[in-house]
Amino acid sequence: MKPTLMKTAIAAAVLLAPVPALAQAAAAGAVPNAFDRPAQTAAPQARSAAAPATASVAQAPDIARSEEALRAVIAGAQGTGFDYSDFTTGLGTQIRQQEAQVVPLIKGFGAVKTVEYVKQEGEAQMFRVTFDNQVTEWLIGFDAEDKIAALLFRPAER
Repeated sequence: MKPTLMKTAIAAAVLLAPVPALAQAAAAGAVPNAFDRPAQTAAPQARSAAAPATASVAQAPDIARSEEALRAVIAGAQGTGFDYSDFTTGLGTQIRQQEAQVVPLIKGFGAVKTVEYVKQEGEAQMFRVTFDNQVTEWLIGFDAEDKIAALLFRPAER
């Protein structure tokens, strides 16, 4: 990746920051901020044999919803533009202010090859999106009204 594109991608991760409600949750420790510090290895947690199956079933709808919304956001950025009705008012305002920089960047990534679920980060879902020209990590989270309240992306760490 060219140094300028890398700087722009990192700036985009900062520019599409969570709205205040999720930002407060991050400050309180509810949503780890994986985009501002290196990933940390979590301590292993003791689980019962039934816990993994229950957890994956409980998360499945959120993961599917999150992936569908993320694909729609990316398609909008690479196509006719963002559907601002999908975003909270605050996040929509932030994206509108940065649209001129963010849209060309996302278009420059090329076509989406794969979208892979990585993990849950607090109340948000993290995905690894591989495009023709770039591999990225995305966080997407929703508010109580099911609007996208957090959207962050950055180049994937290799």
